[in-house]
Amino acid sequence: MKRAIISVTIAAVAVLTAGFAAYAHLRSGLPSAGAIENYRAPASTRVLDCRGRLIAEFFQERRRPVALESIPSALREAIVAVEDKRFYSHWGIDIIRVCGSILANITRPGRLQGASTITQQLARSMFLTYERKLTRKMREMVLAVELERHYSKSEILEMYLNQVWFGGSVYGVAAAAERYFGKPVSRLDPVECATLGAMLANPPVYSPYRHPDRLLNRRNYFLRKLRDAGRLNQEQYSAAIARPLDVQPARGQRNEAPYFVEDVRRYLMDKYGSEFVYKSGATVRTTLDLDMQAAANQALLDWLDQIERDYGLRPKKATYDSVSAVDTTARPPEYLQGALVCLDIPTGEVRAMIGGRDFGQSEYNRASQSRRQAGSAFKPFLYVAAIDNGMTPADIETDSTVIISLPGQPIYVPQNYDGKMLGPMTLRRALALSRNLVAVRLVQKLGPELMARYAHQLGITSRLPAVYSLALGAAEVTLLELTAAFNTFANAGVRVQPLLVKSVEDANGVTLEQNHAFQQPVLSPTTAFVITNMLQSVVNEGTATSIRARGFIGSAAGKTGTTDDYADAWFVGYTPALCCGVWVGFDRRRTIFRGATGGGVAAPAWAEFMKQVDTTTVGFTVPEDVVTRPVCELTGLLATPACPRVRYEVFTKGTEPARSCPVHQ
Repeated sequence: MKRAIISVTIAAVAVLTAGFAAYAHLRSGLPSAGAIENYRAPASTRVLDCRGRLIAEFFQERRRPVALESIPSALREAIVAVEDKRFYSHWGIDIIRVCGSILANITRPGRLQGASTITQQLARSMFLTYERKLTRKMREMVLAVELERHYSKSEILEMYLNQVWFGGSVYGVAAAAERYFGKPVSRLDPVECATLGAMLANPPVYSPYRHPDRLLNRRNYFLRKLRDAGRLNQEQYSAAIARPLDVQPARGQRNEAPYFVEDVRRYLMDKYGSEFVYKSGATVRTTLDLDMQAAANQALLDWLDQIERDYGLRPKKATYDSVSAVDTTARPPEYLQGALVCLDIPTGEVRAMIGGRDFGQSEYNRASQSRRQAGSAFKPFLYVAAIDNGMTPADIETDSTVIISLPGQPIYVPQNYDGKMLGPMTLRRALALSRNLVAVRLVQKLGPELMARYAHQLGITSRLPAVYSLALGAAEVTLLELTAAFNTFANAGVRVQPLLVKSVEDANGVTLEQNHAFQQPVLSPTTAFVITNMLQSVVNEGTATSIRARGFIGSAAGKTGTTDDYADAWFVGYTPALCCGVWVGFDRRRTIFRGATGGGVAAPAWAEFMKQVDTTTVGFTVPEDVVTRPVCELTGLLATPACPRVRYEVFTKGTEPARSCPVHQ
C-alpha cells in the first residue's frame, strides 16, 4: 500500500510537473498580462464632412469599436446561443463541448467539429494565427484562460463583437451594420441581427453576395434560436423568416471626393504616421460639404463629357474606360481633364474639390498639384496694384501696339486674343474685355515687380518671374492657390489660408488638433471692393457672360483665362458667400479645340455648379469710403448731359475725377 501510494504520488507530481512545464512552454510565447490588458484592435480612421457625414475611411481592418450597451440584445443573445451557449458559466474552455467534439470527431471523422468558445475565438483573432495545428490550439486555450483572468464576461463579449470578421475588410458588428445595412448597429432589428450572427461562422461561405441562399437558411436558424429564447413570438418569427436578406449592394461606398480625401490622407501621414492613419480609430473632421461636392461632380464632369461629344475630342474618357476595364496596364489617361475648387470666403474652408475626372485612373490632383499658366486669369493682380496705387476704374488707357525691347532679350510684341486694337478705353472695360495690350501698358507703368508682390501678398505661393508677360499670366500656378488669392478680393482684403482639416480626435475622443482660419489683412476693404466691382463687369458684360446665359442670376465677380493655343481654360469667380475656380485642359499641354476660351469652356461649369449651391440674394458689401460718380466712358471724367456713354463708376473716396468731360459739352 505504501509503495502504491508513493508511486501514485510520484506519478501525480510528474504529471503536474509536466503539465506546468507544458503550460509554461505554451505561455512563454504568448503576450504578457500587460499586453493583454493594453490591447487595442486596429480601428479605421473616419473622415467626416463639415456636417459630420462620413466621406471615407482609412483602415487596415475596417472596424469601429462600440460599447456593449450599443449592441442590440438580440444580436448578443443570438451569437451566444449559437456560438457558445455556456459562455457565462465556463472559464474560457468549455470542457463539455471539448469532450463532445472529440467524440463527434471520432465517430464521424469526415466531419470535423470545433469546440472553440467565444473567448478562444477572441484569443485567436487578437494574438494568434488561424493555422490548423495542435500547438496553436493549445496556445489558444492557454490564452483564453488568461483573458478570463483579466476581463469580465461582458468585456470579453464586447471585445469579441468588435473584433470578429465579417468578410472583406469589415471587422466588428458596427462596421458590419454600416456595410451591410447602412445604419448604426444600435438600430438593427432582430432579423438584421440574425443575419450578422449567421455570417460569423464563415463569412465567405455565408456571403450575402456569393451565397445568399446559404446565408438565408442560417439566418433563419438564428431566428429560431431567438424564438426559443423568447425574443420572438410565433407571429414575429413567421414574419421574420419570410423577409429577404435586404442587404446593401455589393459595391462599396462611393467616395464622392477622392482627391480631397487623398490630400487629407497625405496631411495625416506627414503629421501622425501610418500606424495612426490606418489603425488608430481616429475621427477627422474636414471642411468638405458632401452636398456641394456632389453638385461639383455633376456640374464639371457632365460638362466635360458634353465637350468631348460636341467637339469630337479624342481620346474620349469612355474609350479609355472600356480599355482599362480589361487591361490593368493601360497607359495614364490622355483624355480631357478638369479641376474645381470651392472655398467658403470668410474661413477659407474647402467645400468642394475635384482633381480630375477619375481618381481610379489617375491620382494626380490637378487642383492642388498641377501648375499651369493662368493666362488672363492673372490680370486682376495687375489691376489691383493699379487701383491700390492711385489709379481708378475710369482711367483711360490705349489698346494699341506695344513693342518692348530690353537689352539682351528678344523683342516682346504682345497681341490681343482677337488680333484687334480698340483704341482708348477705361481700365474697367479693358479688364472686362481682357485686352492684353492695355495690361502690358499698365505693367510698363507699374513694373512687373510690383505686380508680383501684390500677387504674393494676396495668396499666390508659386515663384513669379518679374517679366512683362506676367501681366498675361505667363507664370505657372495651381488652381487652389489662384482661387485662394481671388478669395482675398471677396473677403474684403483679408487673406485666409485654404483649410481642409478642422479637427482630429483620437479613438477616445481626445482632440489632438483644432484648426481655424489664419486671417491676415493684406488689402484695404475699399480697394478689394473696387476690384470686385470691376470683376463684376467681366461677368455682366465681358468675357464671362456665358455665366448669365447659363441662368446664374446672383451677384458674381470673376475673371476668365485662356493660354496660347487654347491649351488651358480658366475661370475663377466668387459671390458674396463662395469663391470657386475651374480649370479645363489636357495633362500633356495641347490645344483643347480652336476657340476654347475660359469663358466658353470653364465658366459654364462654374455657372452650373453655383446655380446648385449658392443661394445668397444680397450683393457685395460697399465700404463707407467708396463713392459713386457718373463718368464719361470715353474720357473717364465727370459726365455731362452731352456725353453719349455714361457709367456710374465706383471710386475710393478722394480719387474720383474733379473735372467734367471737356469733349462732350
